[in-house]
Amino acid sequence: MDEIQGQLMDTIAAIATPLGTGGIAIVRLSGAAAFEIAGRMVRLRKGTALEQMKDRSMALGDVFEAGTGRIVDECIVLAMKGPRSYTGEDVVEIQCHGGPVVAEKVLSLAFRLGARPAQPGEFTKRAFINGRMTLDEAEAVLDIVTSSSEAALFHAGRRLRGELGAMVGQWEAQIVDLLALLQGAIDFPETIEADRSEILGLLGGLQNDIGAVLERAPLGLALSQGVEVCLVGRSNVGKSSLFNALLSRDRAIVTDIPGTTRDVLRESTEWYGLPVVLLDTAGLRETQEVVEALGVERAQTAAVESHVILYVLDDTQGISGEDVEWLKKWQSRNCLAVITKTDLDKAQVDVRQIEQICGDRWVRVSGATGFGIEDLKKEVQSMYASLGDPEALAPGSARQVDCLERALDGIEAAIEYLNQGWTDDVIVLALEEAAGSLMELTGKKVSGETLDRIFSRFCVGK
Repeated sequence: MDEIQGQLMDTIAAIATPLGTGGIAIVRLSGAAAFEIAGRMVRLRKGTALEQMKDRSMALGDVFEAGTGRIVDECIVLAMKGPRSYTGEDVVEIQCHGGPVVAEKVLSLAFRLGARPAQPGEFTKRAFINGRMTLDEAEAVLDIVTSSSEAALFHAGRRLRGELGAMVGQWEAQIVDLLALLQGAIDFPETIEADRSEILGLLGGLQNDIGAVLERAPLGLALSQGVEVCLVGRSNVGKSSLFNALLSRDRAIVTDIPGTTRDVLRESTEWYGLPVVLLDTAGLRETQEVVEALGVERAQTAAVESHVILYVLDDTQGISGEDVEWLKKWQSRNCLAVITKTDLDKAQVDVRQIEQICGDRWVRVSGATGFGIEDLKKEVQSMYASLGDPEALAPGSARQVDCLERALDGIEAAIEYLNQGWTDDVIVLALEEAAGSLMELTGKKVSGETLDRIFSRFCVGK
């Protein structure tokens, strides 16, 4: 924590807009010397000192080199004074013309005058450390920036507004009240007696509430991180044609030569509000060719690690014993049998054989004509839409899910101890674990390593 406090004494700077040609580029400074540094590199057109700008005001100016006085670019300056700024510190944003050269030049001037380069996510990290947002809200900032569907944006916005954190805070407060009651009974057994039946009722309510949110976790994670959908199957069954059809563009090379796909291709898309990461893989077959063998190995790994498996079958070839083995291997997963090349009217796949393994989880498609493609997308989307109310609050990261699971474990342990007649001090230990886990979720109690891991995923300018 001393290292973090030391970093907060620095004034940081970074380009807050994507590099490249555009209308505007923004260079952001944050820290105690932000106004002083900006004042030495920007001359306001109205003639007043930049340091005298009012909070939340903007002004036209010129960026200049301190040594030569040469004008670099005209700009608009935004002044935001702490603690009401994004980071909780003094913040200055310099809006110059878009373009990598001018933005880098303005940033280099800030470095020359005493600012240091911001680390990934450091602006948002400072906002968390300075109490401008909770840790789950900080994670929601990244979810908003990276959201790939309106549904993902909607849920991330709710978390950023503190709805999840407020609910977790209520659970934490209830547990803290119970701890105070139990601790009082431990310290003053002659005058205070905890009503165990009342405590059991309260813990039962918490168990149901947290359990309900955890049931929606797969949907929350799917929206924030995307669902990995992996196309697998034997060589030359039409995986790459299907991959292109599902993306509505030609991304994979399609030939009649088996083994064309060697590596795993990954593309992001959206199916009816569900963010999807679609994977095309090498055909599953025995081969002596070293590179293709590596591709087959990667295909199997991708299938194991994905959320949904689309096992592709060629309707002109039928279903082989190898196909049956793979389908049986993955029948406990979200595995959907996809019969391709149906436009060729050579139906050889016995649907009854598929239904014995997959039940009703199969669909006929044609990558050439587009037949069945939308049905396939809807089938995958329905796997997650059925997980609960799409409007209900859900955790947005694996870290948040882990915190909630550990909190639920502590509550369930306390319920078990109560039912078994254990003493109050044992119950207190279980509830302290539960409360601590909820505090981790919102960041009231969190390690430096966890913070570094979270904010390292941000871009430098956020």
